Amino acid sequence: MSPKSLLLVLVTVLLLGGCQKSGAPKMHDQAIAQWEEGKYDEAVQNFIALTKAYPEDPLVDDAVFWIANIYEHYLKNTTQAIRYYRSLTKGFENSEYYYPSMLGLARCYAVEGKESKEGIRKAILIYQKLTESKLDAEDEAQIYYNLAQLYFETKQYEQTRLSLKKLITRSPKSPLAPRAYHLIGFSYYLEGKLDLAEATYVETERSFEQSKASLDSAISLADIYEDQDRLAEAIEVYNSIIVRLKSDEIFFQLANSRIAKLKTRLKQTNKG
Repeated sequence: MSPKSLLLVLVTVLLLGGCQKSGAPKMHDQAIAQWEEGKYDEAVQNFIALTKAYPEDPLVDDAVFWIANIYEHYLKNTTQAIRYYRSLTKGFENSEYYYPSMLGLARCYAVEGKESKEGIRKAILIYQKLTESKLDAEDEAQIYYNLAQLYFETKQYEQTRLSLKKLITRSPKSPLAPRAYHLIGFSYYLEGKLDLAEATYVETERSFEQSKASLDSAISLADIYEDQDRLAEAIEVYNSIIVRLKSDEIFFQLANSRIAKLKTRLKQTNKG
């Protein structure tokens, strides 16, 4: 082989070798492949090895976020998930993963809160901190809703309503708005304030023009009317519900069944 040909072969080999990933990118790809194969423990170990072998690499925060996510969603190890989410929130404040890690941390603390109130308290503090951040409308609405749910779970109904009202005021077009209205009404219902619950459900129906978005509020409103023997009003609400549903939907049949029973009760009441 001539020197010129040999040089050409060497250049080709070097170019091909340069196209292959090595170091942190290679380890990152290997870990992703293991995750895709369901080898979650192996993936975690590979990501951890990446962070130790290449602590200054730009992929480190990505790797740590993967570790936390795998622990949270696949290995169901909340303690370890919290550990790695916290490492991101403490050491990577300018990372694109800072905000998602704060959310992950709050989720994990909320899970811990099922066993102790301390977890709920920590989750609430995180969501409160996030409400002070510059977020887009969708993220902000979700934060207020998550915060309200935690207040609701701990029976802090006034705080629940305050968070939900902020959501509605700041993001009235959010898909979460009708759910926020319903939860406000339900919180009043649980407190025995049926007049306020009814008023909230009626307002929800008006605001969303008796659409499918306000279906939960309509159902709850019908329940209140039934409980108070306001049968004609309950029937009217159920009729409005049917219009919003397709005939193959489960609640379509249930609503028709309720209407039939209510009409029978109404006839008996009128005869009496």
